[in-house]
Amino acid sequence: MATALGVRGSRDLLQIVATERRVFAAKLRIARAALDLSQTEFAARCGLTQRSVHKLEQGDTEPRRSTVHLIEQVWRDAGLEFQETASGFTLEVRGADLDETAAIRPRAAGRVRRYRA
Repeated sequence: MATALGVRGSRDLLQIVATERRVFAAKLRIARAALDLSQTEFAARCGLTQRSVHKLEQGDTEPRRSTVHLIEQVWRDAGLEFQETASGFTLEVRGADLDETAAIRPRAAGRVRRYRA
């Protein structure tokens, strides 16, 4: 009986880890888009390679804790803040790091463009 519970628990844990990787990948793509940076430009800010950023954005790679901390520090420095919600997350932009071309603007009065992960 303990073995059956262990296998089920392991499967559940693997599913949770995979979901967290996909969420982190989505946050990385959205943050990079909000900052209007290429993978190469974002990688340079983090001290990573473009290939590393690409692999992280695909969600297939488990990032090191130190890499996550580096990326989160870049987000904080740029004024980006993620808030967890019941259905995913939202991104708040609070910095002067964004220029007008990177700002998300409504297409028509009363309409706002929204992005979900």
